[in-house]
Amino acid sequence: MKLIVISSPNKSRSEIKHVVDFFENGLDVFHIKKKGFSRSRMKEYIRMIPRKYHDRLVLHSHYSLAKQFGLRGIHISRHKKRRKFISVVHYYIAKIIAPGLKISKSYHSIHSMVNDKKNYDYVFISPVFDHHDISVFSAAFGEKQLRSVLYKSKHEVIALGGVRTERIELARRTGFSGIALHSAIWKEKTHRLQKFMEVSNEVQRVVREVN
Repeated sequence: MKLIVISSPNKSRSEIKHVVDFFENGLDVFHIKKKGFSRSRMKEYIRMIPRKYHDRLVLHSHYSLAKQFGLRGIHISRHKKRRKFISVVHYYIAKIIAPGLKISKSYHSIHSMVNDKKNYDYVFISPVFDHHDISVFSAAFGEKQLRSVLYKSKHEVIALGGVRTERIELARRTGFSGIALHSAIWKEKTHRLQKFMEVSNEVQRVVREVN
């Protein structure tokens, strides 16, 4: 069961220390999603992360740097229909130029995921869980539908959105191949590593005990 963290939206250098702490305590993959970063700023950010962890980094932009720095891969995001063509181009360029790169993608509906016939190493679907505790799953997804789709999916599907420690076992039983943390980890200001370790320990427990 993969444990993934997506970077915070800010430009704080202190984030790097947390990323290293996460890697040392069970983090599998770190996604660098920095919408406002220039190419040079992205290079600077990557260089601040120890090289031994570079093969666990995934870029959401400036894709050519993934090959230059020997990173794990790239993540293709598409939030607007007009960018569909661009995302397809990025996919095939990555496959041709850097066939060793891992490629992932995000979806916000089961329909979109099921109807995308390209092969990705894993995909995110979000928001899976309800952020306000009105129900367990978000209004966009039903547990029965998710179980049916996930167990048939050709993709490894990662749960994103509303992920908390007490929901990790449910994510596993529903059929998710992993979980991703974003706002849940960065909004924790004083005990961020402790929060991450709680999640990491629960992931390890679930892997051992839940088939």
